[in-house]
Parts: sequence; C-alpha cells; structure tokens
Amino acid sequence: MNDGCRQVLHLGNRVIFTADVRYSYWYSQISEGDNCDPVELARRKAQSLSPKDPGYPSAFHEFTEALLDQFQRTGSLSDLDEFIKHDEVLLSLYPQDHPVHLAALGNLGLAFRNRSTSGGSLEDLGKAVAYLSTMMDRCGPDSAYFVISSTNLASALALRYRLTSDAADLIKAVETYSSALSKFSDGNPTRDSLLNNYGNALCSKFELFGERAHLETALAHYRACLALRPPSHPKRSSLLTNLGDALGLKFTLDQNLADLEEAITCYTDALQSCTASQSGYITLLISLGMALCSSFEVHGDGEQVEKALAYYRTALAASSGAGSEHTRLLNGFGNALQLHHQNSGDIEDLNLSIQLLSTSLELQPTSSAERPITLLHLGNGLLLRFNITSDLADLNASVDHLEMSLQLCGDTHQYRPFILTAYGDAVLARFKENGDIGDLELAIAQSEAALLSHYSYPALLHLNDALLARFGRFRDIGDLRTVISQCDDALNTLPPTHSLFSRFRENRAFAFFEKSQYEGNPADLDLAIESLHEVESGLPEGDGLFVAVQLHLAIAHQTRFSSKGDGVDLHTALQHSRIAHRNCTRGNSSYPAVVMQLGINLHLLHTFRDARNDYTDLDTAIEYATRALDIPTYRDKVPALINLGMMFYIRHKEAHVLADLKRSIQYFESAFATIPSVHPERATLLVGFGRALCRLAKAEDDSRHLELAIQYLREAVSLGRNDPFVPSTVAFLIDAQTRLAMRQHDNNQLQVSLHSFKALSHAIPAGHPALKMVYVSSAFLLLHMFSLNEDPLLLDEAFSCFAKATRVQLNHDLANSIKWAKQAERLHHSSELQAYQVSLTSLNAFMQATSAVPSRHKLLTQGEKAKYIVQLPSKAAVCAIQRGSLEVAIELSEQGRGLIWNQLARTRTPLDALRRAGEDGLALASDFERVSVQLQRWSSRPTFEITAQTSRLTAEEDTRLYGQRRSEWLEIIRRIREKENFESFLRDMTYHELQAAAVGGPVILLNAHEKRCDAIVVTKDRPPLLIPLQSTSVSELAMMRETFYRALKETRYAGEAKTRERRLVPVLRTLWDVVVEPVVNELLKSLPRGSRIWFCPTSKFTTLPLHAAGPYRRGVPNLPDIYICSYTPSLSALNRSRSQKPHLESSPSSSFLAIGQSNSSDGNEESELQAVSTELALVESLIPPSLSFKQISGEEGTADTAIEGLRTHVWVHLACHGNQDLEDPFASAFSLKDRPVSLLDIIRAEPENPAFAFLSACHTAVGDEHTPDEVIHLAAGMQFAGFRSVIGTMWAVDDSTAQYMVKEFYKHMFNGNKSPDCTQAAKALNKASKTVDMNVVPIDQRIVFVHIGV
Repeated sequence: MNDGCRQVLHLGNRVIFTADVRYSYWYSQISEGDNCDPVELARRKAQSLSPKDPGYPSAFHEFTEALLDQFQRTGSLSDLDEFIKHDEVLLSLYPQDHPVHLAALGNLGLAFRNRSTSGGSLEDLGKAVAYLSTMMDRCGPDSAYFVISSTNLASALALRYRLTSDAADLIKAVETYSSALSKFSDGNPTRDSLLNNYGNALCSKFELFGERAHLETALAHYRACLALRPPSHPKRSSLLTNLGDALGLKFTLDQNLADLEEAITCYTDALQSCTASQSGYITLLISLGMALCSSFEVHGDGEQVEKALAYYRTALAASSGAGSEHTRLLNGFGNALQLHHQNSGDIEDLNLSIQLLSTSLELQPTSSAERPITLLHLGNGLLLRFNITSDLADLNASVDHLEMSLQLCGDTHQYRPFILTAYGDAVLARFKENGDIGDLELAIAQSEAALLSHYSYPALLHLNDALLARFGRFRDIGDLRTVISQCDDALNTLPPTHSLFSRFRENRAFAFFEKSQYEGNPADLDLAIESLHEVESGLPEGDGLFVAVQLHLAIAHQTRFSSKGDGVDLHTALQHSRIAHRNCTRGNSSYPAVVMQLGINLHLLHTFRDARNDYTDLDTAIEYATRALDIPTYRDKVPALINLGMMFYIRHKEAHVLADLKRSIQYFESAFATIPSVHPERATLLVGFGRALCRLAKAEDDSRHLELAIQYLREAVSLGRNDPFVPSTVAFLIDAQTRLAMRQHDNNQLQVSLHSFKALSHAIPAGHPALKMVYVSSAFLLLHMFSLNEDPLLLDEAFSCFAKATRVQLNHDLANSIKWAKQAERLHHSSELQAYQVSLTSLNAFMQATSAVPSRHKLLTQGEKAKYIVQLPSKAAVCAIQRGSLEVAIELSEQGRGLIWNQLARTRTPLDALRRAGEDGLALASDFERVSVQLQRWSSRPTFEITAQTSRLTAEEDTRLYGQRRSEWLEIIRRIREKENFESFLRDMTYHELQAAAVGGPVILLNAHEKRCDAIVVTKDRPPLLIPLQSTSVSELAMMRETFYRALKETRYAGEAKTRERRLVPVLRTLWDVVVEPVVNELLKSLPRGSRIWFCPTSKFTTLPLHAAGPYRRGVPNLPDIYICSYTPSLSALNRSRSQKPHLESSPSSSFLAIGQSNSSDGNEESELQAVSTELALVESLIPPSLSFKQISGEEGTADTAIEGLRTHVWVHLACHGNQDLEDPFASAFSLKDRPVSLLDIIRAEPENPAFAFLSACHTAVGDEHTPDEVIHLAAGMQFAGFRSVIGTMWAVDDSTAQYMVKEFYKHMFNGNKSPDCTQAAKALNKASKTVDMNVVPIDQRIVFVHIGV
C-alpha cells in the first residue's frame, strides 16, 4: 500500500504511512524460465484448466497474484483494473471462511483504494471501505488478518473523511485504529506506521470536535513513533512534519511558546533530510511557513514572515497546481502575505493574498474541510484592503465570506473563535462606515461569543475595539472602564515580550485618553500619554504598531497642549506627527490620518508662535490637510473639511484676505452637507462655521450671517453638554449675540450678554482656556457700552476684565496685555501703566520660549505686533513720566530694553552668595549652573546652525528639549527664591539696584516717543532728574539721523573731507541745541567739568553721535570739552561691567593680543586694508612692558585662533573688516582669514579674564534700526562677553587715518608710570580726539570711535 497525505486546516498537513502489506495465500510457486512473463505463464496455466477442475481455483489465484505483482512493479492502472476484474472472480471460487477468500477481500479493498487515489473516484473508495469492512468483520479480533485488515480499513476511512468531511468516517477510523493498536505487538515492523496514522486521525478529530484528550493522545503516538524511527529512517522527516503540526495545534490552544518553538524545530530538522523530489516536501514547506507566521504574530519579528514567504514561493514553484495540497499552499501563502502587509503597508501584498485565496476557494470542493479557513483568510484580506481603499465592495465581500465561514464550521470547530472574531471585526468596520447600531451590537456579540468558546487575546482586543466604538457613539463610561479592566487583566498575564502586549497597552492608553476627554480629568490624560510612551519605547521603527502609536502620541500631546497651553506638548506632538509621517508610506491605511494630524499640529504651532506675517507653518498645514482630503481612500472626510475650514479661517483672521474666509466657509458648508445629525465632530463644525460667519457678517456688513452663526452655536452648545470645550462654545455664542445686538442697537440684549458673560466667568473653573476669551469679550462689550453712556464704572470694569484675562493661565498673555495697553492708552485709563508692566513681563516670557537668540530677535521684527512691541518700553516710560513716577519709568525702560542680553545674562549670574547658603544653597547653585550652561549653548547658536537642521523633526525635538530645560530652570529659580535673602533672585531690578550703575558718574537715559522726548538723569545717591526735551521730537531725531548718515555716504571719497565736515557740523549743532545742551546745563549745576557721564540712548537716539554734539563755534566748548562721554546699552549692562571682579591688569599674567586681517574672509569685494600691519606695529610699540604682547595676523589670523585669543587674553586690539548684518544682527562679524567671527561666536567664547577691547573695524557699535533698544552690535557683544571697557565704531572707519587715532589713544592710555587700567579708556579716547592732527584726520574719523562700559 502506498503512502498518502491527509488534509490540515491551519498549520499544515500530516503525512500518512500505511503498512506495505498485501494479503497472500500461496498454494504453489511459478518457477518457469526467467525470461517468461509471470502474468502470461499464470494466465496460460489457469486457461489450461477447466473451472470445474479441482486445481483451477489455485491456478486462478496464482494468476491474480501475478497481476498484483505486475501492478506494483509498473504502477499501470490497466494492470490494476485487470487485477480488480479477476480478483472479484476469485472471491466466487472460494468459500467465505477460506483464507484465500479473506485475502482476496483485503486485496480488492486495497486495489479500489489505490484506484480511487489515482482517479479520485469516491465510488472506488466506497468499495474499498466495503471490502475491507467485510474482511475485518469476517476474520475477527483473534485472526491473523485482523491487525492488517483494521489498519487498512482505518486508513481508507480516514481518506474518505478527508474527501467528504463525513464525521462518521473519522470517528470510525479512530475506533478502528484503536482496535488495531490494541492487537499490535511491540515488535511489529509496521507499528511505527500505525502510530503515525492513528495520530493523524486523532488530530483531525481534535480539529473537528476540539477535545484536548484527542490532541494529547496524538502527540503521545507521534512521540512513540519517533522513538521507532531513528535519524537515518527514510520516513522520519515526514513524521517530524506531523509532530510539528500537532504541536502547532497545541500552541493555538494554549498559546504556550514552547510548543511553537518545538514545532519549528521539528519542521527545520525534517527539512534537512527531505529533498524536493521526496513525497511530503511541499507539505513540510507549508507547515514550516505557517509556524513561522505564528511566530511572527507572537514576537513581531518581520524576518520570520519573510522566511515564511520564501518557503511558500519555493513550494509554489514545486507544486503541481492541483489537489488539496495545492489549496493548502495557497491558503498559507495568502495568510503570510497579509501578515507581511502589517509590516510593509504595501497594498500589493493584499492584492496577491486575495488573488491566491480566491484561487484556492475555486479549486476546493464545496464539502472541503479547508473551506472555512480559506473563507476566513479571504475575508480578513478583503477587510484589510477596504481599510486602505475604502472600497465598499471589499467590505461587503469580507462580511459575506466571513459569515459563510461561520456557517460552515460547527460549534466545536477548532477555528470557530477566530472566525467569530474576524466576523465581528468586519461588521464593526461596516458600523463605522454606515452607523448601523445593529452592526455594532453584532460585533460586540461575536467577540464575546469568541471569548466564551475559547479565550484568546486577539478576540479580547477586538472586543475592546468594539467597546471603544460603542463609547464613541453612546458615551457610556462603563464601556471605557470595561476596556481598561480587560487590558489590565491581559497585561498582568501576558509576558512583556508578547507581540500583543503593546497592543493592550495602546488600547488601555486610548481608553484613558477617551476617559480624560469625557470626565475632564487631567490625570487620565497624563496616564494615557505615559502609557503610550511606554509602548513607544519597546517598538522599533518598522513595527506594524509603530505609526499608530506615534499618531496617538501626537493626538494626546496636542490635546494636553490645548488644555494646559504648554508649548513643550505642542512641539512633542509635532515631533511624533513627523515621525509617523516619515515612517508611513502613501499606501498605508494610516497615511491620510497621519498627514492630517501633521497639518493640525503645524496649524496649532503657527497659532502658538503668534507668527504674524510668517505663514510658513500655516501654509504647510493647509497643504498637508488638502493632501489628506484629496486621497481617495480617506474615509473620514468630515474632520478634514472642518480642519481645513479652521485653517483658512485663521489665515483670514491674520492676513485679512477675504478669499481665505470664503474658502473657510466653503469647507464648512461641504462638511455640513455630509455630516450626520449624530457625529462626534458636529459640535466642532458648528462652532467653526459660526465663528467664520461672524467674521463674514463684519466683512459684508450683513446681519443674516450673524443670525445663522447664532443658530449654529446654539446647536453646538446643546450637543456638547459633557464636552470640556463647551464653555468656549458658550462664550462664542454670547459674543455672536453681542455683535448682533450692537448692529441692531439692542441695549437690552447687550445687558443680557453682559450678564451671561459674568455668569459664565463664575461657572468656568479657574485656569480654563475659555475664561480668557470670556474676560476679553466682556471687556470689549463694556467698552462699547461705555461709548454709549460714558459711565466710568463700566470703563473700570472693562479694564478689570482685561487684567483678569492676563492672569488666567500661568504663561503670560502678550496678545491680550497689548490689547489692554492699547485701549487704556486710547481712553487715558488709570490702568495704562499696569498694562505696560504686564505687557513687558509677558514679552520677556514670550521671547524666552524661543531657544536661539536670532529667533528671539525675529520675534521683535516680524508680525503686526512687532512695531507696537518695539515701542513698548518708550510708551511705558512716557506713561510713568506723565504720572510723575520717574523711578518706575526707569525700571520699565530697563525692563523692556536689551531683553536678549538680559536673558542671556541671567544664565551667567554669579552664585557665590547662594553657594555659601548651606548645603541646600550649594545644591541649588550646582543645579542652576548645570541647566544654565545648557540654555546658554542653545541660545547662542548661529542662524546657519539652526536653519541647517537635517530635518524639521530635529528642530522640533530641539525646541521640545529646550522647553523642558527652561521649565527645569524656572523651577530651580522658584526654589532659590524660597530661600531667605534670595527672594529677589533674578527678578527685574528695582530703581535702587539700577542706581548702582551711576557710581562712576551720572547716567543719562534718553527716551523718545511720539508724545514727548525726555532725558532722565540717574545719579548714585539722588532721585532721578527729569529733563524734558521740548525742542525735539521723534520725527526730528529721525531727520537728524538721515541727514547725518546721508552726508557720510555721499562724501565718502578722497578729497571730500571739508565738504563732509560742512554737512556734518550742522547736525551736531542741532543735536547739541535740542538734546545735549539742556542735559549739560542741568549737569553743570552739580557735576564738575571733566567728569565722566554715560549716555543710555533708546529708540531714535541710539544712532546719533551724542558724544560729539556741540555748538562748533570758535571759543565755545563742545561736549567732549566739557565731559568725558561713554555709552551703555542699559543700566544693568553697566552694572554687570562694574560688578565684575577688577583684574590685576598689569600683573605678569596679563597679556595684550593684537589681531589683524587685511582681507575679507567671505570673498566679497571689500578692498584690502593697507594699514593693518602698520597699526599693529604701532600698538606693539605703545603698550607698556608690564603687558606681554602677542600678535595674530596674516595666515595665522584664522577665526579659531582669534576666538581662542579672545578667550585667554586680558587686553585685545582688533583691526580688520567689520560687517554689519542688517537682516540678522547676531550674524554681524569680524572678517578673519578663513571665516568671520560672528557676534554669537564672541558670546560663546566666554573669555577667562577680559578687561579691554579696541575694535578698529567698521560699524562695531551700531545696532539694528528695527530694534534699536536691543542694542545688538559687536561692541555690545564684547561687553556682554566680559570686556569691561570697549572702544567701538558708529560708522565706517577710514583705513588710512585710523592708525592716527589708535596712536593717540594708546599714548594717552598708557601715559606715565601708572599700571594699565581699562577704566581710563574713555578719558584716553576723549584726549585722542583732541590731540590727533586735525589736518590729517577729518572730523568724522575723530568722532567715529565711542567708548562703551566702565
């Protein structure tokens, strides 16, 4: 009897081995010549006898035996047909109890079985079973033929079961095998085949009825068989395949990884001894592929499914293309492709899978036991493809196939739980598509039924998905609690390495996220984010869950940002959106959602940055959202339409382009036309639509838009009873009603609106984002009502609301504080000064939220608020001056100017006193210093380093980390301020602290504003002195500047010195008359001539040469003849220079560095500086012996060498080209041999022992005209870096004459035997400008140099 194969439903197929035994009863042996045909000889012998001859039965028996021998040699079906024909005759020649009759029955049964396997005839197989059953009945248990007959009968019954799925045949086969085994002796040579075949039948019965005992017994028989087949046994590989299949079934039942691993080992060992031509080779490849797929499902190792696909391709190449083995191969291959799709996201995997499974289904007979499994895999594949393409035909076909699969398998079928789960998943998808509650309930019922029949983690996950969907529809918190509980149970049971462990964590996190949104508990949202990060930490890029987790993290952090307003959350959300986008291919089912989320985060980032006039992020957000909407497979188009509507609304609100508003309303209308009456985003749509209509009403002066907006907002309020955003919706509604009442002059409605706003403000919890809008809207409503009746109580209440709005959240509200200040200024309200104070504090916090100083500078120059922000310090000072609060005026002016320098300085605060304040103080000082160093590095990065990020992702990660460090820094400051005597640590300086700047002489603060210009004199021990500059104005100051610098530009050529002087002197005279003389007249009352004074100019004053002002008439002194002038960017900057420890500037360790470079480093067309070498030699000749001299120039004059020199030398002289960058002042630089040394390079140098720097280069002491109060120039950078005394230039330096001023300066600086002292630099410069040869050095080059610092 030939070996055969049996069908396997899921993990493969087992190979049957039957005893190669035929039934024989010989009376004689034919021994004719070797060359004679045995069949013909036996035929002749039988034909030579008469049927009545006593020897005829024996001869005919010999003839049938010869035919059987010939068939076994040739395999010819004609021989088999002839044998059957004559063996049936043989039965009639012997009585039923004769041994030959019994043998003939057995051989006929085997012959019909063989013919059925060759021709596929169920009729032949039926005759085989009949003959073998008859033989077994007649011979009895004690017969010599019983074991053989029962074994062959069981084999035939098992074969017929595989073809017909008739359970009765399988049951009978198992009983028969059991009977045979009970009579088998241990030494029987065919015992191993019986054990193998018996095991196969038991596995089939287990698959059909699910009784564990059958599987356990099968495993025992396989292992017993394995002991009888050593490694050299020819059929050991096939047995290992069967054992692997049984272990696979056991793994499916128990989820014991050891069973799966042993199964894979069995298959692998079998493959080593099984050749491609060997029977069972394809079966083995199928089984191994399925086991590897199971391993992938557990461990998530993509390499496993890749191996499985390789085995399936090999098997497909070797397959005949027909038969049950081929359909099993197609099933396994199709399933593996679906698993591969989980990793690849490639829809072609699904297309091929569906094609293979459809082919398998067509090849199977309707009665095939494999059919339910094929339908299961095909239904799954169609559902997966639907999730990508949104093709409803795929969804409907999936439901139909899975429903048919469920109908074909009985209640005890091994795979019924999996089919129930898949069917539930499909109808859940149909519910999400059409909203039929029946589908939702059916999905839950199917998943619950699957769990009842066989508890499995995949089924539990599907049930969780269905419960989450039901919560989304009915908002029953019990569903969320059930999901959380089930996830907790699974996570307590599953090992962390299990592939579904992360899925349950994700389910749990999502449930907590939904719970936080429903109940408004921030702790739930924090828990959801924490759980998602735990999932993320264990997922490599490429994992099937990776993109989904990144997407959920983006949504969760975005939600927390919307709630708390912490920019770190927004940047984190954007980071996760970008990671998801980077890892998500266009064909991935998550792609549209990922693209849309990225757009939403960019939209929020634009709003958060308040980046007016910079629409890069918003434009990109619109691009992404439009791209998502245009993807045909994007099913959830309503949220996309809503988001696009909101994005265009925001862009219109900022850019005031009516077309954007019209586009916004078009998107809202499209969403409104398609959204069902019950939809989770309906309230959001109504609010957005209502707000857009409110603006359209204003743009088109049409009240009908407002009426429709009110209708929509009312509906939104009614829908969002449990929505945490409902207070905002109510506020929008009241605001719309207020606008309509204003149009209709309905004073009663205005009163109603005011009452509603007040009631809402009391109902909203403190810190809620909506509270800010309520207060601001209330303020403007009150201002409108004040305009109608001028009731001062209404006015006071309005500004009280403005004040409350700025205090709603911890982060300072710059936008609303500016609104407050503008209205207070317009109406001359007493809160104006307070509004400025709050605005300046908010501005400081607003700028610190940006990591790098170039970016902070942009905040002051870009956007519609920029112009107002730049004027804030002067406005605040004027307001305080008008109220007679000069000390406050100085404090506010100081607080609003030099913001960037002050913020940088705070990270370099001396900590000696804190370190002496006990162990706690020492620890706090250490923490503060550690974080401050990190913040310094962030802040002082150059623009090219920021913009040259490898991707936006790294920039956003950088911003997120900066935000975290800044939060940590602020927390350390809070703890320091809790210590006794440190309450004022890093707070804005009071006037009395700022007064210390005037220790060396008075500081004259010059404030310019459209209303008035003033000088305030700050002295060390007296109240501030106000000197109104009544003869000048902002416009006149601007005109003086324009006239002065135009004269410099138009007379810059050789031979024009006299002309230049004639044009400059009138400006200097006017400057004297209207600004400097009134100040000098007051100073002369108490300050002796020759004293030092410091100018602290603001606004338009910053570019004027105040130090050179004078009447310029013979016999009348100019300012340099009266006082020694210096400049300071701010009082705090001068204080910092004074507070630095005095150095022993002439000690042996003191050194003087001269840096020179004749050529520009950036390859521009600037001319070569001819006198640099001469200037450096001159400097060397004039310094005292107490200072060691070092020169860096020529080829050695590289940027790195210069920076190192700045860091290690006390005295520095620098002669080279200086370049002012008007677009990015922090990129202003000195030109060295290889590259520029920028302002940021100087900031980062952190010199060890700096004292003095002479900057003999162009434009080193002139800042950005757009932000003059920031005083961003190279000389200020040197002062900030620690050089206490700095000489800079206000315009271009003439290379041919600079050496003369340098010579005179150092002659006076190092005159006499006194030790070098950097504080004498101002006096030396003053003298140099007077003693230099005026016939050689024109006036503009005598006054170009200015002194900054002490």
